[in-house]
Amino acid sequence: MRGNDPQSESDELVEEIAQRIGALGGEAGPATEADRRELEALAGRVLELQVQRVEAYRRLCRTRGLDLPAAGWSRPGAWRASPAVPARAFKEPELELWTAQPRIVFRSSGTTAGAHRRSEHHHPHPELYRRIVEASFPGACIDQGLLCGRERVPMLSLVPSLHDVPDSSLGFMIDHVLDRWGANDSLSALGTGGLDADGARAFLAEHAKSRRPVLVLSTALALARLLDALEERPLDHALAPGSVIFETGGFKGSERELARDDLLERSLDRLGVPPSRIVREYGMTELTSQAYTRVLAGGDPDTFHAPPWLFWWLVDPSTGEPVAPRREGLIAFFDLGNVGSISHLLTEDVGRAAGDGGFELVGRASDAELRGCSLTAEELLR
Repeated sequence: MRGNDPQSESDELVEEIAQRIGALGGEAGPATEADRRELEALAGRVLELQVQRVEAYRRLCRTRGLDLPAAGWSRPGAWRASPAVPARAFKEPELELWTAQPRIVFRSSGTTAGAHRRSEHHHPHPELYRRIVEASFPGACIDQGLLCGRERVPMLSLVPSLHDVPDSSLGFMIDHVLDRWGANDSLSALGTGGLDADGARAFLAEHAKSRRPVLVLSTALALARLLDALEERPLDHALAPGSVIFETGGFKGSERELARDDLLERSLDRLGVPPSRIVREYGMTELTSQAYTRVLAGGDPDTFHAPPWLFWWLVDPSTGEPVAPRREGLIAFFDLGNVGSISHLLTEDVGRAAGDGGFELVGRASDAELRGCSLTAEELLR
């Protein structure tokens, strides 16, 4: 970074990003061209910081012939030429992928490759994570019809808290959502002992009877288990109009598979919540920012929209280049929220672009498609 005090300059950059994200979040309108230019400039400075402070990433850039001078990466648009780090690199414990001393470590569930191969995101800036949640979550799940900024919302959480799972990035997020917007009678009904089906049912029954809308925060699997419990003991009343389900994650690594159409049908049948009130989130341990569907604003239920500070595009797995229009590819991100780790990430998810500026998930990449990602991870390890 520029100046005589690298740590101070780094802190200033983090605060600039936090302020910019705050200005773009909440009830702010769409990002303008001036906003995008500012975000591009911040992306260049983030990349400059990461090339300087993350040795493995600096080596990767040199391997790719991108050994720019110290301030070269901060040039507008330079970040677009930077190499994307495959998400699986976060499973390599010898790679120190952070720019400052981590204050919290998030770990994936480990369902893909076992607990010994869990992704680890060493995060130096948890307060920035909270600022991102405050800027993006309400517009997707609350402000458009449930809260509108006027009162706290009764929430039922089916996500384990940080108290139960201290390294869960989702738990970190949901804990902050409950602290920031949850009503006093909100309930966490999933912990180390499993689902408290009786407690969850009592919470839903009470608010259904009083006709007060609620927000259910859940993974897809936990929601399915709640719906199983409600099949045995149905609610006497549907949830109040305006209620919302926030759903994240699928059934990967679980003992069951469930078609999404079935989950939507049972949510309507047992809770009275239609598909148009079920918001989906796209998030991952290796990212700080999330993308959401815009169903509460009338958007497509299968299209995810990233906030302005989370750039995304689709990559051809065989060439590493952006795909042609209307073609599927691996989803790549540049997340300004990852200023303290690695911002330019290549996921293992296959997607396609939607017509309204969002993306749809198609599935997971095959081993053959991920071969190039493996080569990049090896380069980082050398």
